[in-house]
Amino acid sequence: MVQPWRHPDRKLKSLEEVKPGSLAGKMGVVIDLVTRLPVKIWFQEKPSASDTRFEENLLELVSAKTLLLLDRGFYHFQFWQRLIDQGVHFITRRKINAVIEYQQVFTDGHALRDRLVKIGSGTKKTPIVTLRLIEVRVGKSWRSYLTSVLEPEILPPYVVIDLYQKRWRARRCF
Repeated sequence: MVQPWRHPDRKLKSLEEVKPGSLAGKMGVVIDLVTRLPVKIWFQEKPSASDTRFEENLLELVSAKTLLLLDRGFYHFQFWQRLIDQGVHFITRRKINAVIEYQQVFTDGHALRDRLVKIGSGTKKTPIVTLRLIEVRVGKSWRSYLTSVLEPEILPPYVVIDLYQKRWRARRCF
């Protein structure tokens, strides 16, 4: 017996056999982690638009002493430096091919590493940015996070990891 194609993300029975349509555009959303409500929503009509199109909107919205949990679509060194210059901090995931220069070790254990690093090539397009690299072992692999909060006593490593996990829960609620 041949089973009809079913989209894996379709939760409603009435939508199981409906083929997915094309995207109408791309959204950028800032969600408050405490309330899980959207603070700001932006829309681009071009579905293939890069997340970096929302960088200027984000820079205008946030103020100093804000902590952002950034999607890897915002993996852009110039943008990170502008946030830091504005007094805004962030947490994001590290890309595997990132070139990193280790500066200082805060923790180097079996399941947790926390180090001060420099990342970037020093060109105008990819300035060198000083960040913390926090790595946690999950099973046999490591998950890597970058944050602009440089002092572990202000933002401990497990808090960084927990906050980034909350990003996923907030995203699902939205």
